[in-house]
Amino acid sequence: MLRILFTAEDLAATRFLPEPAPMLELKFAAVGLRRGIRASWGERWRHSALAAVPVAARPTVRQLGGHFSWTVSPTFAVSADLDEAIETFLGLGTEQLRGEMALYSSAPNSGAPLWNAFEGNREAGRVLARMTKTAFVAAMRPYWADIRANHHGELAQHGRLLARSGVGAALSTTVPGASWRRDCLLIDSPQDRTIRLGGRGLTITPTAFWTGPPLVGELPDQPVLLAYPTPAELSIRVGAESDALAAILGTTRAAVLRLLAAEHSSGDVARQLGISAASASEHTAALRAARLITSRRDGKAVIHRVTVLGSDLVRLNTPPPSSARTT
Repeated sequence: MLRILFTAEDLAATRFLPEPAPMLELKFAAVGLRRGIRASWGERWRHSALAAVPVAARPTVRQLGGHFSWTVSPTFAVSADLDEAIETFLGLGTEQLRGEMALYSSAPNSGAPLWNAFEGNREAGRVLARMTKTAFVAAMRPYWADIRANHHGELAQHGRLLARSGVGAALSTTVPGASWRRDCLLIDSPQDRTIRLGGRGLTITPTAFWTGPPLVGELPDQPVLLAYPTPAELSIRVGAESDALAAILGTTRAAVLRLLAAEHSSGDVARQLGISAASASEHTAALRAARLITSRRDGKAVIHRVTVLGSDLVRLNTPPPSSARTT
């Protein structure tokens, strides 16, 4: 059982990461490449990623995922930009490095090549940075849009729950196997550990590539990090999988909704999508009735634009481009 003890200051300092952390996800993805991932999409992703990772980057992937301890480093969540996160690690001082490596692995000397990079060996540092980026591009970048969409979907849900029920209910509902008792968050876990936040606060993030129990990491003078698996229904699309938005709305209606991310008249919709004026009118009427778009008159024209709800639906159900960026 994990026990996380809060003060009033900790409750005020509890937050969710606004974006997924690429270094954290890469760590879990490296573990998944070695052990597999218990998710509906896990084996498809693993097969595709193993084939995509270049031979030169495979030793780095093995180092990142080969020796896993039941904890995570708060520094892994320092940035939503991969380059910045790598630079942060390469710039760690000796004492910070010792703390990081203690969290990194439970196996003695398992991270020796990483030590060389962190302890000032510039060539080792350059190789580590280059191979880490190569591994990310091969194993994760094609799926990053889905990872971000799932992350933002979780944030939206938690924000509504927080506003409606407060921090305790939000935490106990969000984190799998968790319950709230007075000033303590109890989490069902193989670990038997008590963490006193002591004013440091708690940073929480869903993770796409970790499907085990929630993990906690702490370092001096940093917020404690709590990582938990995203719900099973939040999938990652691998290969040429179907467009989920089109499956719900139909191909044409989904195209209309996506087009209306910017304002367009009914005539514009018809011309740009190659449909009749009557068909454009029918689709916009259905989308307006579902509160996915708004419409207003401008002289003789009717102008349409997506609502916040419609925008969220598009964002969370858009197939990732092949060159998805990390930020």
